[in-house]
Amino acid sequence: MAAKGQTLCIAFYPRKGVICYGSEQAAVKAGLNYETPEGKSNWSSDFKYVDEDAVRFDLDDLGGEIALLDWGYAGDNEPAVSPPNRTLPVYKLMGGAVNVITLHQENAMNKSSSLSKRLVTLENNEFIKPLLDDCDDPVLGDIQDIPKICHNIQEDWKD
Repeated sequence: MAAKGQTLCIAFYPRKGVICYGSEQAAVKAGLNYETPEGKSNWSSDFKYVDEDAVRFDLDDLGGEIALLDWGYAGDNEPAVSPPNRTLPVYKLMGGAVNVITLHQENAMNKSSSLSKRLVTLENNEFIKPLLDDCDDPVLGDIQDIPKICHNIQEDWKD
């Protein structure tokens, strides 16, 4: 995955065994609305809260960044990274099933930014809501929501 001048987000759903990617943050929330046939997984990863909740990783689209998601092959000890980049940190997600390696165009992210500090929790996050249900006429739905939204804004200003 690569981003430069265009956003790119990757969402990891460890309990569902799903990884989503898209150019909009809202697009990768689709996994919140759907159950997977197999339900939960018992994976564990490098980050405790990743095992509990789905998380989103936003690539740096301003500076340019590449993220390698490597599932590897059975028996592979090293991720599939070219020799000059083998010193980059490898983060294990999805119970160690996926290696994530990031490379920033200017290596500015290597200062103090680890992957764990850049993951945004999608589940159990009061600021992130699941996508709305589909409707036959989305424009009509938006128009019908206007009074409720205006009321909520007025109430928010009172607080």
